[in-house]
Amino acid sequence: MTEKEGAGTQKTQTHEEARKLLDEAWERSARVYEEARAQADAVYEAARGVAVDKEAAKRADEAHEEALKEAKRLRDAITKVAQAVFSEFWRQ
Repeated sequence: MTEKEGAGTQKTQTHEEARKLLDEAWERSARVYEEARAQADAVYEAARGVAVDKEAAKRADEAHEEALKEAKRLRDAITKVAQAVFSEFWRQ
């Protein structure tokens, strides 16, 4: 095997590893989002159940909405890091 052929094989193997890591990051981010959403929903349901007036219910609604936004931001942050690493691989 020539040096050039060996480099191509190494690049392919490295690409496969990078792609696998990217796929795993997408899966992890989806699991993190689902768990955060489930926790936010559980807390929201409990808060709505004990809300004594419309104002308390409104605050629970707002807090739930913000928690869901944060869950999405966390999911997006995880995928951005993985995508940045994968993109950097292609620049080399």
